[in-house]
Amino acid sequence: MPKETTNDELARMIAKGFEETASKVDLMAVKTDINSLKSSIQHIDGRLDHLDARMGRMEADLDELKGGIVYKFEFEDLMSRVKYLETKLGVESGK
Repeated sequence: MPKETTNDELARMIAKGFEETASKVDLMAVKTDINSLKSSIQHIDGRLDHLDARMGRMEADLDELKGGIVYKFEFEDLMSRVKYLETKLGVESGK
């Protein structure tokens, strides 16, 4: 003859089932959150790659511009030399 299940045993079985279901639901929520984070990280990685490429182009442009720059102290030094030569040679300044 099959053993009778008491109300307490039945309540324990139901509670255990609810606990297992709840833990599975929590696990599904965590998986969903993780997938959302992965998507966000991939988006951020793409943006960082784009910014890195832009910075590389800006650095190249800056290096190119540096080649044509005359610094103020160099310009002032040259201007004083030109002024000296103009004075010695008696040449009127173009200014």
